[in-house]
Amino acid sequence: MTTHSVQPTPATQPLRPDLRVALAPGLLMIFAGAVQGDGAIITAIYRNVSPISDEQLSFPWDGATAITTSLIWGITQVLIVIGLTAFARSGAAPTTAGRVGGRLAVAGAVLYVIAHALSLVAYDAALDDPISVAVLSCFGIGTLLTAVGLVIAGTATLRSGAWSGWRRYTPLILGAWMVAMMPLQFTPALPLAVGIYALAVMGLGLALIVEGLGWEPRS
Repeated sequence: MTTHSVQPTPATQPLRPDLRVALAPGLLMIFAGAVQGDGAIITAIYRNVSPISDEQLSFPWDGATAITTSLIWGITQVLIVIGLTAFARSGAAPTTAGRVGGRLAVAGAVLYVIAHALSLVAYDAALDDPISVAVLSCFGIGTLLTAVGLVIAGTATLRSGAWSGWRRYTPLILGAWMVAMMPLQFTPALPLAVGIYALAVMGLGLALIVEGLGWEPRS
């Protein structure tokens, strides 16, 4: 009697490791980008009617609203850390420089989380208060590290060919925009800058998902 090996059907085949690694972080990045984009729009609208002085750290928000806003943005930044960690480990930037760039990007994103955590207790502080200076420094250094890291890793991704199509441009686009954000962080244009940043974050998250799924356009 002959035996035949049973091939697993597509429905029973296990998920590829790259899919397990990329799908959840990609979705988290898209969610985080959407929340931050909405927050940027609301902030841009409200800042023109806010009774709070623009010399206060939490401007244009105050009180419980400022705390809630910092908490929500801090949580979304944690999700972005998860997404950037997945990108750094994805093999998209396989060179030594690319790996270093990925780690720098994650380190910068962690500083954003710290800045939001500090702002929970310093929301009513003046901009020249030491804790406000610490918060703003974390944002500034975090932006610099993430921007430089993503430019390095994004360039390595573009050159390596590990990612294809539009996906290979997404890390570099996010990094380049964060470079542009550095002088905009302390200007009234910050909400708009954050909105564009949020779109770029969502783009990188979608790239993680598409690369993990292995989707390719039909010719």
